Amino acid sequence: MALKAAIVGGYGEMGRWFERFLVEREIDVTLVGRSSKAHYADYDLVVIAVPVDVTCDVIAEVAPQMKPGAVLFDITSVKKNPVKQMLISAPPGVELLSVHPLFGPSMPDMEGQTVIVTPVRGERGRRFLISLFENAGAHIEELSADEHDHVMSVIQGLTHFGYIATGATLEALHFDVKRSRRFMSPVYEILIDFVGRILGQNPALYASIQMNTDRSVREAFLTQCAALVEIINANDSAAFIATMKRAAKHFGDAEPALKRSNKLIMANIKELEDFKRSIGSTRGLRNVYTGAVHIGVIKSASPREISIEEGSKGVILKTENVQLMSDEEVKRYRLAHGQRYRDFSAVFPPGASPEIIVRVISTVAEVNSVSVIDHYTPQSSYTFRVSTYVDGDIERLHRDVTELLVGIGCKIR
Repeated sequence: MALKAAIVGGYGEMGRWFERFLVEREIDVTLVGRSSKAHYADYDLVVIAVPVDVTCDVIAEVAPQMKPGAVLFDITSVKKNPVKQMLISAPPGVELLSVHPLFGPSMPDMEGQTVIVTPVRGERGRRFLISLFENAGAHIEELSADEHDHVMSVIQGLTHFGYIATGATLEALHFDVKRSRRFMSPVYEILIDFVGRILGQNPALYASIQMNTDRSVREAFLTQCAALVEIINANDSAAFIATMKRAAKHFGDAEPALKRSNKLIMANIKELEDFKRSIGSTRGLRNVYTGAVHIGVIKSASPREISIEEGSKGVILKTENVQLMSDEEVKRYRLAHGQRYRDFSAVFPPGASPEIIVRVISTVAEVNSVSVIDHYTPQSSYTFRVSTYVDGDIERLHRDVTELLVGIGCKIR
């Protein structure tokens, strides 16, 4: 019998993400709205996927109804208060964890993502969830609630604050970000993209993160900003250099960070070069967010847009949304969507080798397979069945194969 799971707050983006994740693992999932009621004693697994500011209230309502042996976990970005509420509210025997996926709902799966797990109570539930996530390709880190919240106050609280403040500054300066991209080096464009990445997501989520992280982190940041401004306004180069050197020494990872960021920059440059090299050829493009596939002739490529001729229509795609598929990926995709066939019969010159003819026909664009299906010995006449993909241009295939056969001296029957 399949496990039964309830996702409270399941109609939000991360709730929907976990619904898909659990269903793919053959778990029977019920979505429960924040204000809806459910009989939680019926479920083996309950996921709390509501905003931080109401998480404890929801746990207080849901946990007392759960049965012994069931597993309860939340997916919020703070841990101390939710963990405390679980221990207060959950009956003995309910297995408790607190989980923090370090990714958003735009990620297609957990492959390569980090998930922080805070064990609270019960070894079986811990093993079950960690196994579930690791089998999906996630990297697991276990932290106590206190350590998690301290680390996240910097990793999320400080970095998000810096990005949002930068975005607000650009707005205050009336700075034309779109136009300025023409003058940016790759490293600054990546930094601006990270600002845009945060600004383009749910502001209520980021408000809840800021309101629930340690204010002393932001205050330290503002203190350092003010000190730097004072040094710069005083034209004190020595103090500026000394400050930067101290920060670099404490950072300790500056050289490896430089190398990692260079790899990121070069990967972006290489991707665009690959797009440009593909102009004029038939390639497959996959949307990294929706999974939609476009196969056709690439007409143009820029840092912003890819133009592809897909059958009889032109399609414009955003460069940041798509990735090139390998030839093998394209072939597998097209085969999975079926094939079409066209038969060609011709009288061949004496001594013609059908094996060689098969190899020659196989070089024609859009040909997937070629086979001999008939042979008339007296006239050296052969019939070949040529397959192409469902989305292939069958009329072009017919023309090209016919021209090839006539060109090598065959008489079409």
